[in-house]
Amino acid sequence: MRDAMRPAEFKRTYYPAIERVCARTGLNPLFVAAQAALETGWGERAIGCNLFGITAGDKWTGKRQRVRTTEYFPDDQQAERFPKVYSIVRMRDGRWRYDVERDFRDYDSVEECLEDHFRILSAERYRRAMDYRDDVKRFAYEVAKAGYCTAQPEVYAETIGKVAAMISEL
Repeated sequence: MRDAMRPAEFKRTYYPAIERVCARTGLNPLFVAAQAALETGWGERAIGCNLFGITAGDKWTGKRQRVRTTEYFPDDQQAERFPKVYSIVRMRDGRWRYDVERDFRDYDSVEECLEDHFRILSAERYRRAMDYRDDVKRFAYEVAKAGYCTAQPEVYAETIGKVAAMISEL
């Protein structure tokens, strides 16, 4: 885990690479920066150069980094998905919190991560979201609705929108 970054330092550190990749891919750099900031706690919880917590599934052939992390699921039947499980605890809201080890993709550079992130968002399941890539909140809503995260789409869109506005004002 890294030392805590302030939002301005996060933007100074990562935004130039985000802008370069977004100029090539057509993604909105404010969305990408907001998502990276949210996923990593302003860079504090980045896993190497992985700014999005992108996991390394069975089909991933690149480098991996195994990390202890927390995941949430609607049931307590997901243990086989992880190489090591420390605990599974039922939450008050009915979901289950898993304390586990999980493999994440390990990139050689932030730009390599950003390019992979774009490839993921270019998948068929996010096709509808791409229609709204110029609208940070609507794009975030559609990405969440397509299954990118476990947050409710409305909540995810609102949160991404607030973080994007903060980055924009820096």
